[in-house]
Amino acid sequence: MINDKQMLQFIMKNAEMGCRGINDIKHYSNSSKMARELRSQNLEYGHIYHNAHNMLHSMGGESKHIHPMVASMARMKTKREMKAEDSDSHIAEMMIKGNTMGVNKIAQHMRRYQGGNQSVTDLANKLMKTQQNNIESMKSFL
Repeated sequence: MINDKQMLQFIMKNAEMGCRGINDIKHYSNSSKMARELRSQNLEYGHIYHNAHNMLHSMGGESKHIHPMVASMARMKTKREMKAEDSDSHIAEMMIKGNTMGVNKIAQHMRRYQGGNQSVTDLANKLMKTQQNNIESMKSFL
């Protein structure tokens, strides 16, 4: 089972992974519309990250970031994928896959969450809704 601090740490890592993924892929964008959408999604992940960070620290918890090896492997995968095809459609496909993984992970964590803090639950739900919205917005680029 997961307590409040563990859930907030997960939310932070999930949002951090979203930011890192967008930062790794955004320079491959071929249109201003895609660039705007990626900036918007990055900002939303940043807000969620900072909200989780602030809540965690107010509870006396410590921030845990994505392991550098995980971040490096994700960056290398993005480079490899974009060498094969650098279209906005391919970016959208990759973003949909990433957000789908994020939705699956947050759903798993929410089922295991035993905390009673409504603010933590609300933030977890916001992350899930954000990722679901990101999937829908990327479909227009396929």
